[in-house]
Amino acid sequence: MSDTRKVKLRNILAYGSGDFYGGGSFLIISTLFMVFLTNVAKIPPQYAGLIVMIGKAWDAISDPLIGILSDRSKSRRGRRHVFFFYGIIPVAISYYLLWMTVHFDSLALRIAYYTLAYSLFSTVFTFMMVPYNALISEMSTEYKTRTRLSGAKMAFSQFSALIAGTVPSYIVNNMYKDNPEAGFKLVGLVFGLIYMIPWIIVYFGTFEQPGINKERKTLPIKENFKQLKSLLENKTFRIHIAMYLLAYVAMDILSASFIYYTTYYIGRPEKFYFYLGIFLLSQLCALAFYMHIANIIGKGKTYRIGAIIVVAVMLAFFFVLTPQTPNYVIYILCIVMGVGFSAIISMPWAMLPESCDVEILCHGRDRSGAVAGMFTLIRKLIQAVVLWLFGLSLAAFGFDGSLTFQSDTAVMAIRVAFTFVPLILMIGGIIMSFKYKVTPSTFKVATDEISRMKDGGLKRDISDENREIVEELTGHPYLD
Repeated sequence: MSDTRKVKLRNILAYGSGDFYGGGSFLIISTLFMVFLTNVAKIPPQYAGLIVMIGKAWDAISDPLIGILSDRSKSRRGRRHVFFFYGIIPVAISYYLLWMTVHFDSLALRIAYYTLAYSLFSTVFTFMMVPYNALISEMSTEYKTRTRLSGAKMAFSQFSALIAGTVPSYIVNNMYKDNPEAGFKLVGLVFGLIYMIPWIIVYFGTFEQPGINKERKTLPIKENFKQLKSLLENKTFRIHIAMYLLAYVAMDILSASFIYYTTYYIGRPEKFYFYLGIFLLSQLCALAFYMHIANIIGKGKTYRIGAIIVVAVMLAFFFVLTPQTPNYVIYILCIVMGVGFSAIISMPWAMLPESCDVEILCHGRDRSGAVAGMFTLIRKLIQAVVLWLFGLSLAAFGFDGSLTFQSDTAVMAIRVAFTFVPLILMIGGIIMSFKYKVTPSTFKVATDEISRMKDGGLKRDISDENREIVEELTGHPYLD
């Protein structure tokens, strides 16, 4: 297949800008929301984690629903763009409400407020990001162009993460050190407004290939819900999801525990935003290299390189780093850690269009919105579970947010969460990466077969060599 309308550099940059919201908003939540709830909103850690978990119950419906609706919607600019237009203002409002401090005397009322606020943010996030993630499949059908789009997406995401990992922490811990409530409120206001801007750029700067809606079959919404489970019949998607979950659970637990690790183990809370900033900057700097080699060796192998680096640096963080370790050593470890994480968090998103294409081979129809919805749902559910379990663990090991110094057991729990949990997860990621079979060459076979079938070809006419490749990707016999 070839693109009818060529994707230009300005379109690539416009598309990538959308993940300024996706990458930054979630990182601020991962690094600071638990601290905000436990230390400012005065909610015990076991309930703080539960707030996120409860808020995700609605996502089990909203994420696939938005995915299905975006597959079925119509507008003069395409089926995805209508979501970007109507979601601009809710992006700012939902983020601001998340960081307001409410002063209810009742703990139950405070929990209820932040549960509702988080649910609102999560719904708006779904409304924007599910169509956005599906859009890449409709801007281009070419492997290298999609990789460039994914690269731009991750570049904006990681640049946003760099800002999100340093500026909010500086505002709260330095500018508003004596009034963190005002600091968090300012973060919500400023970043809520900033996160509106990219969606204007995405709306006007991207497009969907002409006539693409006419080529694709849709099913009734009820039938689509019934068939969501059939996505897991796609072998490539199953492996892809596993690699994605392992990478992002590792990232989420590291992000959630990082501020606790620097504050209560190495005793340098004032250095947190420096450490996190160096980590995120090295992620961003390594991205171009990974995107380049992914086009040569494939995304599965590129993911594996990053996972091996993460395993090595996590061992160093646990066995080498102590409260007496010089700062320059910690900086070096943060740089290496960022280089490793750059691959494992960028490759799963770069793989998403490939899972959508293999889904066409599996079931004969395009469900890129449903695939993206399932992807977003699983991402948010996993983050909720991670934060909930992290909060439970802190409470179980005696963490008390009102204390300057924590017990030895609480500190050890923080160390294990920061180092050994990501390490174990990345060992799993390495194992799964060997099973991922989409490469530049097998991708070409898949897209050529999709094009042949659209032109009226029969499955029985495929060559034996190409049939073997298609069956390896789908996990099913390729028969009429």
